[in-house]
Amino acid sequence: MGEWAFADRQVTETATLTVLIRPEASLASWREMLSVMNVQVPKLPRFLANNMRNNLLEYCPQTMWEFHRESEEDVLYEFRSAGCRGQVAGIQEHEIGRITQGPDGPVRIAYAAKPEMTPEMRSRWLNLLGSEVGTARGFPIQNLTGAARKPSSPAPEQPIAHWLQEATEALKRQEDLLAELDRLAQEAQANARAYSQKAPNEAGTRVISLHRGRGDGSPGEATTEFKTTDTLIWAILPVGSLPANAQVEMLWYYKGGEAGSEQLIRKFDFPWDPLADTVRGFLSFSQPYTGRYRVEVHVNGEKIGVGRFTIR
Repeated sequence: MGEWAFADRQVTETATLTVLIRPEASLASWREMLSVMNVQVPKLPRFLANNMRNNLLEYCPQTMWEFHRESEEDVLYEFRSAGCRGQVAGIQEHEIGRITQGPDGPVRIAYAAKPEMTPEMRSRWLNLLGSEVGTARGFPIQNLTGAARKPSSPAPEQPIAHWLQEATEALKRQEDLLAELDRLAQEAQANARAYSQKAPNEAGTRVISLHRGRGDGSPGEATTEFKTTDTLIWAILPVGSLPANAQVEMLWYYKGGEAGSEQLIRKFDFPWDPLADTVRGFLSFSQPYTGRYRVEVHVNGEKIGVGRFTIR
């Protein structure tokens, strides 16, 4: 997040505002600002956030405001002002802030940028201010309230810098954890694909194509990875010409987990049409179970096709 320098501190009967900017910037020409406001009024964070939004929209109607989290005691907000807020006309401002309940009243911490944050910075500050370290437990509320009661005391630059460092490190740990979870998820998906697309051991067998059922019941997208919202799964296998009296069967198997035993859950017999060249069948659920599945097509007792898929 880079270095920050103390820029200003304002103390009134109802609030204390501390402002940090980049070391090379000034209050007249800042591009990034971190502000902390400790409010000593008996109002909840949601009330303060709505009041702030209403005042801003009244002053600057074209402002875009969004609540990312909104409860009585915890609000995460974002706004983009189109230039009518601030001292210099035409300067856009983009702010992400968190208002949460502290021991002596609401606390607001906000990051603002001019003219607008990059998508990467926006995502990072939403994560940082929205994380657990951004709450009253993670922020040095006691330091700020103590300084507010004694206006002559030094500005609490160090607690804010310390909190920012801790919050940034916590966010980095969070990002590392998410990256590891993403890696494990991709690995699991790769294993599932390998299982689903694995060539059957039996010589001469073909791979059955599997399709997600459409709303009208017809076969749709081809896939081997289904979801619990998929209540209709089609299996399709081209077989060419078969004798008119061919006995065609489709068998569906389910295996719940690594240690679970495989079981036959459906078996369908097809009266064969000698003009047909493809075996088509479907498996329907009211509530699909997660796990691994296999479908086989048998002709006259001989297995000629196999398909594998998973439901997550």
